[in-house]
Amino acid sequence: MHMAWIIVVAAAAAPQTPAPHAPAALACHAATPAGDPLTFSPSVGLTPRRVTARGHLELTGCVSPDGTATALSSGWVAVKATALASCTSTRQVRGSAVITWFGLDGRPVGTSKLRVRADGLAVQRPADSLLTGSVTAGPLAGERVSGGVTPATPLLVCATQGMTGLPGSGRVTFG
Repeated sequence: MHMAWIIVVAAAAAPQTPAPHAPAALACHAATPAGDPLTFSPSVGLTPRRVTARGHLELTGCVSPDGTATALSSGWVAVKATALASCTSTRQVRGSAVITWFGLDGRPVGTSKLRVRADGLAVQRPADSLLTGSVTAGPLAGERVSGGVTPATPLLVCATQGMTGLPGSGRVTFG
């Protein structure tokens, strides 16, 4: 995996009632919206520095561990976090995210709040450390969150030109 990463945070959303029959575990495809990559300030470069990331992720194709459809079929994630980051590593990740969940009919069914926290140095798959944390409220409350997004930006481009944005896709697992 080329280095680039995702940091997740969002503004607080009004609490909502959990979705009926919310699953105990869930796996979703995650991707940045077309033309709307996660952004980094300052840019990620060769040398580690404190960086803030913001943006959105679309969650689609959400299924239970056995591959069956669930009450939470898709979601929209608003993210913001900070980390000590470079093109090849991340650590001291702190952030939060808010997921607005949608049912099979495309209607909103609830909102989850996430706390993102990764303390250890991640060098093999640094993007994954930025999707590590737990659901603190709403559907799937108490579940662990893990996953990663494979960046479209090659490591060499990040190291030579820096990276201010990250388009990419991957998988996120709850539970």
